[in-house]
Amino acid sequence: MVVIKPSQRKPSRRCVFFDRDGVINRSPGTGYVLSNADFFLFEGIGSLLNWLHLRGWLSIVVTSQRCVGKNLIDLSMLASIHGSMQQDLKDRYGSRFDAIYAFTDLPGTEAWSKPNPEMIIQACRDHLIDPFQSIMIGDQDRDIEMAHSANIGCTIRILDPEEGRPDLIKADESVVSIDDMIDRLKSIIQQMT
Repeated sequence: MVVIKPSQRKPSRRCVFFDRDGVINRSPGTGYVLSNADFFLFEGIGSLLNWLHLRGWLSIVVTSQRCVGKNLIDLSMLASIHGSMQQDLKDRYGSRFDAIYAFTDLPGTEAWSKPNPEMIIQACRDHLIDPFQSIMIGDQDRDIEMAHSANIGCTIRILDPEEGRPDLIKADESVVSIDDMIDRLKSIIQQMT
């Protein structure tokens, strides 16, 4: 009998990668989410995770949290914020993110700084994800550029109509609200299956 080691398996899983602030939760603007009280999950995200998981898709967060490196919060508070988010999703919707990768700007983490693709590349290794068959959702140029560098097959940008700034890195799709993102994402996934 031949035993295939995990490192020898061919990446075949599909994933939706999510930026955090402005995509999963309300953006803190120019500041940071520094406590559980500052974190406001967007309606529809929990139901979307259920929908994705029922179709066999992974859902992974790739987020920049420089507030840790700036000593505004420590790693335990970041873990608490993410843990509370995951527990809330599980309690309310029966589903949660499969993994969370966070760049914290602490020494030794420079390779994960967006738009460097290393967070996505590591997630693809860890979860046997095929990047070409995966999707990235972000709201900043650095999110889309990171996805392009990681060879993600499709990118969706959530535009902030209040900002009025042009997007310099073009995404495959652009939407103006969380509801529009959810509708467009579902449509793309249905076309892929």
